[in-house]
Amino acid sequence: MIFVLFLLLLSIRNSVLSSSVCICTTVTCPIEGDNLAIMGNGNANVTYTYNKHNNYEVVIKAKGIINKLSLDQGTETTSCTQKYSRMLEDDGENDCDAGHILANRLGGYGNLPVNIFPQNSSMNRGSYAQFEGDIYDCMIETNGIAYLSWDFLYENKNNTMPYKVIYSASFDDSVCSYMQSEFYNK
Repeated sequence: MIFVLFLLLLSIRNSVLSSSVCICTTVTCPIEGDNLAIMGNGNANVTYTYNKHNNYEVVIKAKGIINKLSLDQGTETTSCTQKYSRMLEDDGENDCDAGHILANRLGGYGNLPVNIFPQNSSMNRGSYAQFEGDIYDCMIETNGIAYLSWDFLYENKNNTMPYKVIYSASFDDSVCSYMQSEFYNK
């Protein structure tokens, strides 16, 4: 009886904590504040910071550390995270990609809503993918780690799709130097 009561209280607490709308029900959805995700078979750790915009939790920044063992340990998106991304798309097109924040090839899990944002498909498959490839190539040449950082910019607090992403990477024990790029997501 006590165990059932504990589960009921835990369920109520979780529903209060995740009061925003989230389509995915089999995995944890982002909550306001910091959300830690361990991915890449335990070799990629990213903290995502979320704020509420228009009753939805949206990512505003993320910082993470990956090592060479996280490479190629990510997963593809799922129908759930694709729907989640489209739910946050606010440009009226309903054609965005469910973009990984930490790329699949860098160890990012595509089934976790916390690692997904509505991403313009040409950006996702173009300049953003190329930047992720540059990070991947640097990691292949190292035994060290990479420190990654993302800033997501919104036109205002009613928007749930960032108009710009600033992505940077620095490396320990690598021939690569600091890199940063800005991506326009509209």
